Amino acid sequence: AACQQPEGYWTRSMLDPEHTPGPETSGTAFFAYGLQWGINNGFLPSADYQPVVEKAWQYLSTVALQPDGKVGYVQPIGEKAIPGQVVDANSTSNFGVGAFLLAACERLRYLDK
Repeated sequence: AACQQPEGYWTRSMLDPEHTPGPETSGTAFFAYGLQWGINNGFLPSADYQPVVEKAWQYLSTVALQPDGKVGYVQPIGEKAIPGQVVDANSTSNFGVGAFLLAACERLRYLDK
């Protein structure tokens, strides 16, 4: 949670956000999913972690999700963050969409409670 950026996302290099600055959707969605799952299943205190999830969901639903339904800002598959690599609204991949859908499903479970 401490590595989350004020805009709600996690960067591609969490311990050095300036190495590859800017939003990244798949990691953010996986964190949102995992934290929300932990809250929903009683492993994480909602008071501490729901605000983190809310910020992540704000990013996911207003920045990552494009008007045409595409999920953008997904880092290409690779083993490391590469400075200068373009990750923008048009950057998408099936694993990023899957992560977004996992986070959305777990959020719905939370909202249904």
